Amino acid sequence: MNRLRFRLLLLSIAPLVIILPVVIFASSSLLRSQIILNNLLNDYSRQALLASELLANRPDVWQNRRLAQDVLMRMAEIIPTRLLLFDPQGELIASSNSGDTLLIGTRFEFPSTNNAFSQGNIVLAQVGNDEGLLTPVRDSLNNLQGYIFLSTPFAEFTRRTTALVWILLLTGGAGLVLGIFLALGFTQDLERPIKRLSHAAYSLALGITPPQSIPEEGPQELRLLARAFNAFLERLQTLETSRKRLLANLVHELGTPLSALISAVQALRSGATNDAALRDDLLQGMDQELNRLRRLTDELAHLHDQAFGTFELHTQTINTSEWIAGFLAPWAQAAREKHQQWSVEIAGVLPALNVDPDRLAQALGNIIHNAIRYTPSGGKITVQVFADESEFHFIVADSGPGISPDEQSLIFEPFQRGSTAQRFPQGMGLGLTIARDLIHAHGGKIEIESSPGRGSRFEVILPLRTSKSNSEAQVK
Repeated sequence: MNRLRFRLLLLSIAPLVIILPVVIFASSSLLRSQIILNNLLNDYSRQALLASELLANRPDVWQNRRLAQDVLMRMAEIIPTRLLLFDPQGELIASSNSGDTLLIGTRFEFPSTNNAFSQGNIVLAQVGNDEGLLTPVRDSLNNLQGYIFLSTPFAEFTRRTTALVWILLLTGGAGLVLGIFLALGFTQDLERPIKRLSHAAYSLALGITPPQSIPEEGPQELRLLARAFNAFLERLQTLETSRKRLLANLVHELGTPLSALISAVQALRSGATNDAALRDDLLQGMDQELNRLRRLTDELAHLHDQAFGTFELHTQTINTSEWIAGFLAPWAQAAREKHQQWSVEIAGVLPALNVDPDRLAQALGNIIHNAIRYTPSGGKITVQVFADESEFHFIVADSGPGISPDEQSLIFEPFQRGSTAQRFPQGMGLGLTIARDLIHAHGGKIEIESSPGRGSRFEVILPLRTSKSNSEAQVK
């Protein structure tokens, strides 16, 4: 009963359960009446044909009304029902019922012989208020001599049949009304949670009231729908929190380098250009802040692409060994400036890769940048590069603070940063998200091994036989 389909099924069969027994009883009664009616019709039809045959070769009967009356009275002993005899023009000439004496000589309207009797010798007809079988009487030359009317109790059967039909109609109507009331009861149970869900969704869309979770009640399908809505609402609240965090981080990330650039420009305009050493220091600082702004714009550009679900990859085949050497050189300098131990291990000759070199450099650079940022001075960063028969491997291991198992599933989400990263306020928490999306777009994956106090190890794995389009890749 807690499944929606069960309730709808019950709703559909409830009227049938109520009506079906009555319909079966009434139909069986109607069927029995119809069978009896057909049997009686056959019996009366045989009697009418018998009377017609008896009178077919008696032309004197049609010419002498008294003789006709005597013949009908004798036939009434054999056929125990009312018999009427008419001439070809429909005038009553004799009746087996003495009460019809005053009707002798009265003309009645009969169906056209060509139409009514074209399909047989007997038709159902009504004479006055009586219903019965009307049979034409013909001689041996097929000349019409008159008609014989045999009264039957079909009207009574018709009334009974009509009564049964009304019983069926009334029963069906009562069942329909009962079904409507049952439907109203069941639909109200379904309507309440659906209306609550619709109201909550509408309020959420228009921002009329603060979003609130809805209770999970009703059939299983509606409970699942309410659970999905609550999960969506929770996700939306998380995104709203992330949006506010993004704005705060964005103001901070833009404000810090801009303040440094403004200070450096003011110093240069105030005469710092006369001191070569000071000028070089200021220009180097400005260059660092501009690089920081460039990295920030790259992250924001990727965030825009991710919001629309697509970004472009321009793939080409590269000499992997030469590309790796050029790519790692500036990162080695950054590690040395922070007084970190930097080592690179490249195993053998690397196979060519079909990748977007700029996007791949951005992804791998974000991983190395995180390692340099969170590894303390004097720590060690190791880069390993090798390939097997089907995959290219790029590993970055550091001796930083490490990441707890609970946080490892979150660090690839936008704006999410581990507890260790809270000591380093710079950044918007997009670096690893961008790296993951770009590696996935190349058909690869990122794996992480880490524990608090023992550093982290990130491994990027790319398939060697990748054939990404030069136009567009989807980001899920």
